[in-house]
Amino acid sequence: MLLPAPARPHLCARLLVPGALTALAGAVVLLAVLHLDRRLAPLDPVSTMLSDYALSPGRWLWAGALILTSTGSALLLVALRRRGLLANPALVAGKALWCVSLVAVAIFAKDPQGGAITATGKIHLYASAVTCLSLPVVGWALGRRHRDDPRWRRSATWSRRLALAAIPFYLPFIVPFAANVVFGDHLPTVATGLVERLMMVLEIALLAVLGHWAHRATRTGAALRT
Repeated sequence: MLLPAPARPHLCARLLVPGALTALAGAVVLLAVLHLDRRLAPLDPVSTMLSDYALSPGRWLWAGALILTSTGSALLLVALRRRGLLANPALVAGKALWCVSLVAVAIFAKDPQGGAITATGKIHLYASAVTCLSLPVVGWALGRRHRDDPRWRRSATWSRRLALAAIPFYLPFIVPFAANVVFGDHLPTVATGLVERLMMVLEIALLAVLGHWAHRATRTGAALRT
């Protein structure tokens, strides 16, 4: 007697992770072009912020990289959710917040240095803060939740490590901002552009780990309850 073949996932479900990784790879390419082509973005990567690309001739590449990253992250969110890895509502909300804040950063440009403070600039500032913090928090919590599962221990370990490594890079921005709000003093920051770019590399690596994790879960067809 022949047993029925296991049901194959729907085509759209099978394309979630490849689509996510393709979008993230496209974002990395656009960011690399921005850093290498001085005609598109004549900026010093050590001292200028990533959001300064929105004020450069290559601003469309910057917006495209953010949109692609948001799209890839959203596809990963769906893939991880379908496999039961990202079932906690708080983690789902945190990952969705990361996706939305990336789009907000792309739409609302920062205020030029020394210029007037505008509502658009404020939205950009707060969206950037959410972007910097939300993904590492989700990565750490997701890794901690599955750290004892032998199927996902390696992915969970790297998720926690990269998330914890990224969070300290947030401090050079939040500490001066808090000091300015509380004490009215402006604390000098050193090499903020370099710090932000290192944080960006760690967050891209974290997304790659989540993509690999989702790919493994899709191939094994494992569904977890969290």
